[in-house]
Amino acid sequence: MPAPTLRLPSGDTWTRAEYEALPDDLPVRVGVVYGELVVKPRPRPIQRRVARRLATRLEDAAPVGWQVDADVDVLLDDDEVEPVELAPDVVVYSSDHDPYERPISADLVTLVVEVVSPFSRRVRPSLYAEAGIRHYWRVETDQTAPAFAIYSYELDDATGLYVATGVHHDRIAVTLPFELDIELKGVREPRRRRRAGR
Repeated sequence: MPAPTLRLPSGDTWTRAEYEALPDDLPVRVGVVYGELVVKPRPRPIQRRVARRLATRLEDAAPVGWQVDADVDVLLDDDEVEPVELAPDVVVYSSDHDPYERPISADLVTLVVEVVSPFSRRVRPSLYAEAGIRHYWRVETDQTAPAFAIYSYELDDATGLYVATGVHHDRIAVTLPFELDIELKGVREPRRRRRAGR
């Protein structure tokens, strides 16, 4: 099977149409920020595990009207010449969006979760805030950090910036964007094998 080819943009930046025309089977994860194509590093296993398990728990807690998916494109700025479109690790968005269509418009998204990488720490929170996404969680998994933690934020209408609403180590129990209580040990730790005969 031949590798997919990546056509270069017609101008200095990627237009929204050019970005949307990229093949779905690229061997790397990409996004576009103000027309600049960004290549996202492949996640470490711990990042994948945490994102997958958090998505499952969020989906279990989500009330009717919301759906949850991992690594799906969110259109943050639909400027035709300098678009911004990224795929957060976990997205909670309105059931009004057809899950067969991409991207998801930012105005339908209530929460994005990023399992931290150097790229996500550097650029994304401000882009999500500018797009008006109400809730943002940053998940720290770095072995050099004091502990695994989820940092939760909510958009401040007065400033248009995120303000911290909590740091969660053992569990995250919140009422917004909806009520949920997640014990975090099962999100981050490897599953233990069962002994034979048990």
